[in-house]
Amino acid sequence: MIVVEMNAIKRDELGKQANNKIRKGGLVPAVVYGRNKENVNISIDGKELKKVLSGTEARENTIISISIEGTDEKRKVLLKEAHLDTLTSAPLHFDFYEITDGEKLKLVCPLNFVGKPEGVKNGGVIQTLSNQVTIECVPENIPNEITVDISDMNIGDTLFVSDLPIEEGVDILSNPKSTTISILAPRVVTEETAETEEGEEGAEGAEGEEGAEAPKEQGDK
Repeated sequence: MIVVEMNAIKRDELGKQANNKIRKGGLVPAVVYGRNKENVNISIDGKELKKVLSGTEARENTIISISIEGTDEKRKVLLKEAHLDTLTSAPLHFDFYEITDGEKLKLVCPLNFVGKPEGVKNGGVIQTLSNQVTIECVPENIPNEITVDISDMNIGDTLFVSDLPIEEGVDILSNPKSTTISILAPRVVTEETAETEEGEEGAEGAEGEEGAEAPKEQGDK
């Protein structure tokens, strides 16, 4: 479990005008909420948060310990949602969920596929259908990702959710029969491409015939 530190400022003024003033000052309004906990409105440095979550070890499910300026308060949170401007993608508001030790959380966890499959070495193609799963665990067991070694997969092999490695203390809630990746035979791709090309050639031929008849009709007139 990775925990990173961040600072925040408690804000008392709420509403659109107050939020715009905060953004002009280089900060982003945010709220911290949790089960049986009172909401706390704060302002946070959006650039610092982005830097923290884009680090080499930190990921989407990283626990953030927020220290609120002027108080002794420290709150362990997860970033639940980032509201962004539809035009500029600038952060407008952050929602943080305050976690409680021992409380089970449902999270989306990314899958990290490593290794070059044997099937790919033999000309096969990887088809990725899902690169994440839903999990449930207590905060201290939150994985930033689940690493899956696919180097032994051959052409025709399929990796289901039920085949994923089990992390200690982590329950996978996604359908065990769901497919994550498959190794397709190269001929499947070739056949699909050939059918597409034949369809395009047939369409072009039909257009050419119609184009050749048009001048004759005009000549008759």
